[in-house]
Amino acid sequence: MKIFIKIILSLFLFQSVLFAAGKPYSQTEFDKLIKEGKPVVLHVHAKWCSTCATQDPILNSLMKATEFKNFTFYNVDYDTSKDLLKTLKVSRQSTIIVFKQGKEQGRSLGDNKESSIKELLKKGS
Repeated sequence: MKIFIKIILSLFLFQSVLFAAGKPYSQTEFDKLIKEGKPVVLHVHAKWCSTCATQDPILNSLMKATEFKNFTFYNVDYDTSKDLLKTLKVSRQSTIIVFKQGKEQGRSLGDNKESSIKELLKKGS
C-alpha cells in the first residue's frame, strides 16, 4: 500500500511539473525582454500547490491564443526562487504578474478563473 501511495504522489508531482505554464524563469532573458519593453508574464508556481495546478491549464490555453502570441510566459519556482520573490514582493505561490514596457501592469493572487486571468493578461497588450 505504501508503494502505491508513493507512485501516485510521484505521478502527481511529475504531472504538475510537466504541465506548469511557461518556460523556466531566466533572469538574463527576463532582463532582456523587460529592457525591450516586451510583454512578460510570470507565474509563481509550486509543485505542491493545488491552485497553481488549476491555473496551469488556463495559462497554457491562453499562451496559445493569438492575442498573447507576443508574450513570454515564465514559470517561477516558488520553492527555489526566494531572492527573486523578495525582489518582486511576492509572498505566496499562485501569483501571476504581467509586465509591459519594463513595468508591472498588474498581478493576481490565487485567481483560478479564466476570464479574470485573461483580463489581467490584456494589461500587457
